[in-house]
Order: sequence, then structure tokens, then C-alpha cells
Amino acid sequence: MTTDRSQSARPQQRRPRPKFFSRRKVCQFCVDKIEDIDYKETDRLKRFLSDRFMIEARRKTGVCSRHQRGLARAVKKARELALLPFTSSHKGSFAINFRPRNRD
Repeated sequence: MTTDRSQSARPQQRRPRPKFFSRRKVCQFCVDKIEDIDYKETDRLKRFLSDRFMIEARRKTGVCSRHQRGLARAVKKARELALLPFTSSHKGSFAINFRPRNRD
């Protein structure tokens, strides 16, 4: 009364193989042998921010956990010192665009 599974009416379906192999991402800070991430290097920090100026995830950037923590600290410090914007609406720095009114 038991049916053999190999003779079932349903054909086996295989997963399609990927056409390319994804390369493992390596930590750019480890490659450049950078121990401490400097908050003043805004050009380097901007590479790890999204278009909305949020810190990108490790799985997207390929940064190791040690440098991801340092990167987060450096970005937060640069934001506090107004070197980086908090959001995309804060692109123009207040100090640069500010013009005092003439109080005549």
C-alpha cells in the first residue's frame, strides 16, 4: 500500500545555477592597513554612506566588524562637528549658507 517516492507523478525540480559567482567583499580599511578611522577624512567616510546619508550595512560595504564600529564612531563624530550632514536635507552647511541680515 505504500507508494515509492521515486515513482511519484511529480517530476523533481532543480534550482537553476547562478550564471556568475559573487566575489567575497574585503574590508577596504584592512587592505589599506588603516588602524584608526579618522573623522576628518570626509571623502573616505562618504563612500560608506547611502544617498540619504545613512551608514551602509556591513554586508553591503564589505567592512569587517572592527572597522564598522570605528566607521560608525567616526561618522557620528563628523556629524556632530558639522563635517557630514545628518540627512540629505542638510546637505548645505548652515555656516556656509548663512548670511546675517543688515540691521540698519
